[in-house]
Amino acid sequence: MSPEVGQILVAVALFLGSDAIRIDTISHGHQSRRSGGTDVFSSPFLAEHRVTNITTQIGTHAYLPCKARQLANKSVSWVRVRDDHILTVDRTVFIADDRFQSFYVEGTGMWTLQLKYVQARDAGIYECQVSTEPKVSARVHLHVVVPRTELDGEPNRYVKAGSKVIIRCVVRGALEPPAYVFWYFGLEQIFTDNRYGWTMQTDSESETHNTIASLIIPSARKRDAGNYTCNPSNSDAVTVLLHVINVEYSASAVKSAASGHGSVQSEIVAIIVAALVHIQT
Repeated sequence: MSPEVGQILVAVALFLGSDAIRIDTISHGHQSRRSGGTDVFSSPFLAEHRVTNITTQIGTHAYLPCKARQLANKSVSWVRVRDDHILTVDRTVFIADDRFQSFYVEGTGMWTLQLKYVQARDAGIYECQVSTEPKVSARVHLHVVVPRTELDGEPNRYVKAGSKVIIRCVVRGALEPPAYVFWYFGLEQIFTDNRYGWTMQTDSESETHNTIASLIIPSARKRDAGNYTCNPSNSDAVTVLLHVINVEYSASAVKSAASGHGSVQSEIVAIIVAALVHIQT
């Protein structure tokens, strides 16, 4: 069969939705045979490789597909393009990183590169190669989504003793909601069963894919002052410093500053604290 006919067959296969898709040029040195009156490929080629963009979330596992047909004695390799590092050849791993592994499903021609516990630095282009001459290859672009955690409000909060306090954090940009959100008071994990009236709730927004985690303290006490940390399973932790102010103390501080006792700086601080307590209660 002439090279021109071979190119036409490929174009027809693509048009009809066939899984015979050769990524590199096949017009030179390509062999074919007759089977049942139809020309078919006899040398290695890549099939069903239309999905070239894979998006995954940091911390999850990524699976990069490569379907190779009619390999005979040829090998399939995975290469990281940014540094030309050979990751695997068939099932053998050639990188000192046990997160990488190559799987082959018998009878399907599917060689899958598994990358466990994906990190942000893993994003980039990976190439599946068949050891022919010229080389048969296809590229997969791996995109890594990195969620971020934000506080709802300022990192320093002033509240009046006895008031209700709601501390919220928002996980944005995640493909999937966090498996859990832990709250900490200092270094101690918070469990609501040993804190009377305290509650924790987690809500997911279907449109934005944001997750909102809330810690609710029904009546803040002086001993509740300190650092509170929101720690989602799939994103960085954020911390808020809670100040619990007694109303009597703030009022006396303002009175003392106004009567001339204390520095100008203490007067300003006392007035600001009193104003913040008034605003947030």
